[in-house]
Amino acid sequence: MPLHITNKRLQEIVNKLHYVREYLERLVNDGYDIPSFYEKLDDSLKFVKRPNVLYPISEHVLIHVNALKESADGYMLYNVIEPPEPHPLLMNAVSKIFAIHAGAIKPPTEYQEKFVLLDEFLAKTCIKVNNYVDYNNALTKDKNKVYVNIDDFEYLKYHFIRKRIGLSLLEPFLTDPYLEDISIMGNGNVYVVHKLFGPLKSSIWLSNDDTEELMINMAEQMGKTISHARPVVDATLPEGSRINIVFGKDISRKGTNATIRRFASVPLSIAQVVNSNTMDAREAAYLWMMIDEGMNIFVCGETASGKTTTLMASCAFINPKWKIVSIEDTPELTLPQANWVSEVTRDTGNQQSSITMFDLLKAALRQRPNYILVGEIRGAEGNIAFQAMQTGHGVMSTFHAASVSSLIQRLTSEPINVAKTHVENLNIALFQSAVQGKQGKVVRRVLSINEIIGYNPAADSIMYIPVFNWDPGEDIALYRGKGSSALFATKLLVRRGLSKKDESLLYDELDMRASIIRHWISNKIFNYYDVYNHIVKVKELGLEKYMEKVGVRY
Repeated sequence: MPLHITNKRLQEIVNKLHYVREYLERLVNDGYDIPSFYEKLDDSLKFVKRPNVLYPISEHVLIHVNALKESADGYMLYNVIEPPEPHPLLMNAVSKIFAIHAGAIKPPTEYQEKFVLLDEFLAKTCIKVNNYVDYNNALTKDKNKVYVNIDDFEYLKYHFIRKRIGLSLLEPFLTDPYLEDISIMGNGNVYVVHKLFGPLKSSIWLSNDDTEELMINMAEQMGKTISHARPVVDATLPEGSRINIVFGKDISRKGTNATIRRFASVPLSIAQVVNSNTMDAREAAYLWMMIDEGMNIFVCGETASGKTTTLMASCAFINPKWKIVSIEDTPELTLPQANWVSEVTRDTGNQQSSITMFDLLKAALRQRPNYILVGEIRGAEGNIAFQAMQTGHGVMSTFHAASVSSLIQRLTSEPINVAKTHVENLNIALFQSAVQGKQGKVVRRVLSINEIIGYNPAADSIMYIPVFNWDPGEDIALYRGKGSSALFATKLLVRRGLSKKDESLLYDELDMRASIIRHWISNKIFNYYDVYNHIVKVKELGLEKYMEKVGVRY
């Protein structure tokens, strides 16, 4: 059946890449429509219940997300359309030549330099010809070059490079900018979580042997050792994603599995967070004022609730002249401030040579930072974090807790063991969750922002005030209004040298900052670093002069 393609760009791709044409022909022959082609996906697609979407992620790879052929378990499908494998004799011949010369090549230290090296090797080794090549007799007389059909060369290049310095068949998943999460289940399909279409089942299927071989190779590339004696590995992939590997059937019933969390090279800005309705402009303005004064804040919620995204977006509010130290198990945080020290734990399996979060937090107290950012507080390092708060250091962190009561229970119990009387050093607890949206899609929302007031010895409890709450029926943030913030009255007025009668000025400032954030959104100022530059400009000019200069309506 002929293809009737109306999109000019898709027609160009089909004319150039025969395997894309063949894929679409199979779809049409099975009675399905040609997918809608997008050069870039837009947020409106979130509300499409049964998508049939095709988009490119590189020059030679396209992704087809579709609900045309749902799998037996109800998942929509995520199909990778990529170059076919080159002839095995061709791949073997080029691999042998590379093996002979690899010993004389100084290995590059930079990730991108490796691509350049292999690209240059293939250009020197392959003699491209237009006619048919018999790969049984493709080697030249000196055995250092090989004849390659010009069409086969691109397929060879794609698979040769990704096999040696990429991540093999996972490479397309790590190239797709719209993926949040990749799950390798041992024996079975690879599953993904898409930013627009949610959970999807990919067409890639791995056996237990495939998965084990892939994980061992990946661990070697990252300089990690994985084995039955050391079966759990946390690491960062070269492009910045975070991977957790659990190795072997003895501890994972379905066999070796892995989960990869994707992180954008440029974080989401606070304008994007507000624009997505995760929080509203007044909540963001409140955080702006509090972080600008060095308040201690925990961003709390369950896994995949968007805690790290909210934390990074909020970190742009930290005074640009302050010193920041971040402490993480695996590096996820990206900050715009120049005076930022990023420290990462080291797990060698040896207690003497390993460096824990506890060790790094103790060291951070000697580095005189204005703010200490902890990727996630889980253990004894929590006690050190509260000591840092007591000595005047600002602390921000993510934390697994669903409510103020569960937060306090975890803080005051093993292994964190913070005394109840010390919990009041935490100023703000923000709670965030992934919830069911009105369109049936999972969305992220800030459920509440709470001020920790202090310890009540009579009731042996922690007092707190919810300044903001989320109304699930209307999908809006409810604000208690003027006079609702105890921190305004007890902290900000004192730090600014103001009296009680000036408290209304703080609420006026809150509204002004919210207007500025709405101005960024209406003028499509979304890039993380652009938003940061505007925050710096507000700091330099002052609120009123900045608003006058850029034309903010208030």
